[in-house]
Formats: sequence, structure tokens, C-alpha cells
Amino acid sequence: MERSPRTVFPRTVTLVEAFRMILRAIYPARPALADEVESFWWNDCKRLPAEDAAVNKARELLKEQVARAKFRLRGVLDPHKPLENIDPADAKVGMLDIFAGELRVFLHNKVVRTYRQVRCYETDVDRCVAELHSKTKPRKWTSLAGFEKFCADFKDKLNGEAPPTERVFTDAANAADHYRPRKEMRRALRNFGPRRPGRRPTKSAGK
Repeated sequence: MERSPRTVFPRTVTLVEAFRMILRAIYPARPALADEVESFWWNDCKRLPAEDAAVNKARELLKEQVARAKFRLRGVLDPHKPLENIDPADAKVGMLDIFAGELRVFLHNKVVRTYRQVRCYETDVDRCVAELHSKTKPRKWTSLAGFEKFCADFKDKLNGEAPPTERVFTDAANAADHYRPRKEMRRALRNFGPRRPGRRPTKSAGK
């Protein structure tokens, strides 16, 4: 007797991972900020107003994408059962708890069901992130002289330490309003010496 083929679903990411991917796209000036956020309670945190605004914007954008069915969700009502697709109707009216990984569905102000282990399809999040990057993409390259000065200052700040990954360096340059072709970004990075390990980005913000 032949076995029926297993259904293979596209890769998913947790709500926290999706939130952090969006935040990095919204606030490329400091990618590490996304990893520092562990809750949305900010009373005891000392961060720039712009960082607080970026965090709130990323949170609201994630919720909006879910409510508009731009982000499809998977989760479980019973923790002993495998993940399943969440009804878009529930996603539209449910309340997301990003760090708990939950979607709570209300009826007459009472929780009627709670999806746990909630995840987004990675392809949906990637599409959103690409759109965010495209909105900030410059129409033309900025001054080469200005970029060279930025690189000199950047090298001084390294003070002999290993340079960052290409993505971090590109984000830092873009945040300082320096946009140059990818080959120039890579050439400048090589001039800093051996860089630390990191996944090579598939698409540069300066391309």
C-alpha cells in the first residue's frame, strides 16, 4: 500500500522574527535595535524617540498586515496537535500578542479561542520587507567624495576591530545618506580588513 505524499508547507517564522525583520527594514540606522526589543514596555528603557517610533511602527505594521490577510498565519488551538492554517477571519479580528506568539479571538469582549505557536509565512514577510526597502531606495547615487569620507570616519571608529558584515555596513552607510553601487560598498568593506562571519545579503539597499 502506497503512502500518500506528505504536504510540504512554505517556511514560517515566529511573530517575533517577523517583527524584527520589519523593524530592521524600517530603522536601518541601528539593526541591533531589533534584537534588543524583548517587550513593548518602554518605561524603563532609554532609547531615542526615533527608535521608539520605529518600534511602534513595526508593531502596528505587523498587525495591519495580519488583519489585511497580507501575512498568512499558522498556529494551534490544541498544543498537542500540529500547526494548521489560521482562518483569515480569525486573523482579521484577533488580537496579536507578538512576544507570546499568540492570537486571541474575542466575541462579546470575551476570549473564545486562542491560537498559540503562531507563525507567519516567511515569503509574506520577505515581500513586505522588500517593499519597505524599495520605498527608501534613492533615485540616484549620492556623492562619491562624501561616501569616501564616511568610509574614512567609519574605519577610524573601528579602531582596529574587525569590520561588520556587508549588510550592517550598507545599512549604516544608507542611514547616513550615502548610496553607492554594491561593488563600491564591497570594495570599501574589503579595505577595512577581514570581516566577521555573516550571511551574505541577497540584495543590497544600495543596488
